Amino acid sequence: MSENHQADSQPGIGTLVEGIFADTQKLFRQEIALAQREIAQEWNKGKTAAAWLSGALIAFGVGAVLLGIMLAKLLHQYLLPNHELVCFGIISGLFALLGGALIYRARNEINDVHVEMPQTAATLSGVAQADGAPAPPADLLARHS
Repeated sequence: MSENHQADSQPGIGTLVEGIFADTQKLFRQEIALAQREIAQEWNKGKTAAAWLSGALIAFGVGAVLLGIMLAKLLHQYLLPNHELVCFGIISGLFALLGGALIYRARNEINDVHVEMPQTAATLSGVAQADGAPAPPADLLARHS
């Protein structure tokens, strides 16, 4: 009699399978939420980089034109009075170098934006290994890290 009572208190196969499906469904929902958060974070990084780049280009454009004219006129007046176009060429070259440095900096900021989702990839790799499924190739995870 006590053996039957013990057998009734243990969950059946159906209950265990139902629990596994519920846990799997919960895990997938959590992974989708994590992926959405990661995408939102990377999108915000991209918007910030684009805003900085556009602001820098506008300010640089206006300032460069005015400052370039002023510096070329000063150079013409005090150092090269007979070569006004050379003065404008020198100043234009200096501003081109400065513009190149700013574009290089902006490119580095844009390259900091990652489209892949490293946390999701790492979590899915851990879930796959825990379930006994083959893990994603190491080179795939390395590319996304």
